[in-house]
Amino acid sequence: MRRWPLVLLLPLFGCFGAAGYQGAPSDHFDGSKFRNVPAAPQPGFGGFLQWQLQGGAIDWPDWVDTRPSKPDPVAPPHTIRVTFVNHATTLVQIDGVNILTDPVWSERVSPVSFVGPERHKPPGIRFDDLPPIDAVLISHDHHDHCDAVTLKRLSDRFHPRVLAGLGTAAVMESAHVDRATDLDWWGRTPLKNGVEVVFTPAQHWSARGVGDRDQVLWGSFMIVGPSGSVYFAGDTGLGPHFRTIRQRLGAPTVALLPIGAYKPEWFMGPSHMSPSQAVEAHRMLGATTSVAIHWGTFDLADEGQYQPVGELNLALDAARIPHRDFRALENGELFQTAR
Repeated sequence: MRRWPLVLLLPLFGCFGAAGYQGAPSDHFDGSKFRNVPAAPQPGFGGFLQWQLQGGAIDWPDWVDTRPSKPDPVAPPHTIRVTFVNHATTLVQIDGVNILTDPVWSERVSPVSFVGPERHKPPGIRFDDLPPIDAVLISHDHHDHCDAVTLKRLSDRFHPRVLAGLGTAAVMESAHVDRATDLDWWGRTPLKNGVEVVFTPAQHWSARGVGDRDQVLWGSFMIVGPSGSVYFAGDTGLGPHFRTIRQRLGAPTVALLPIGAYKPEWFMGPSHMSPSQAVEAHRMLGATTSVAIHWGTFDLADEGQYQPVGELNLALDAARIPHRDFRALENGELFQTAR
């Protein structure tokens, strides 16, 4: 059973907090809070208590050591290189541009440093071995995806562009992170060398503190360049947005799809995909190759540490999809497209 400290539970059912995003209403913003399109109701506090009381969580080993890699300054010409760092953190290298997704180098994913979910593997790249970073993509404001300490370190060292959903500017300001840009779904930002980033929908929710539920927009990203495209799903349940993204932006060369934090599925399902659902998302997107993310580093749900990888392989076999088309990399491993 997950006995998380109260400080980590407050964002789920907060009762007070700072003012959120101020802007015009839309199909996914009612003037006060953001919402999924189509609606994806989330289990409430009662569901959370039921999950905590029912037991069934598989214990993880305290530590699994992995070998970090030292990336090249840029990817070879006409290729895309993705290095899996940990959780939802990847280094995407495309057309001379280096991009980090949801970077986390901290020991815990928590509002405070002394308690909360702690890492069970080292990062796949040492922070000091990072190449120059041009941009950072933040899918949403949960602490396992938007780590203020890491963002400040990156801002101080590299001064990258930081791209995130509407309302995230306040988070960046509080972390003393500069060059942050808030985006609505389908908003575009050019980088350099013909590389562009598009903020795309996801099926999830947001909360960072007490009482700020759904006041910041969540989403995913499509990175498009001369050498191809990379889709970063962030954190999401299975939904029709995958098909819409393919229709509007084309099938990605590489898709980074979450496969962990899905047990129990009756509770996690609206906002986290199971491995079999990730395979369905891979097919809906029409991705040439997918890389599994959001597994194996932080113990956030009931499944075992490597259970998502085993279930992913079974789902690929059932769908008659070669394992090379949807890869689960260890922290520090990389995938590179052919020239």
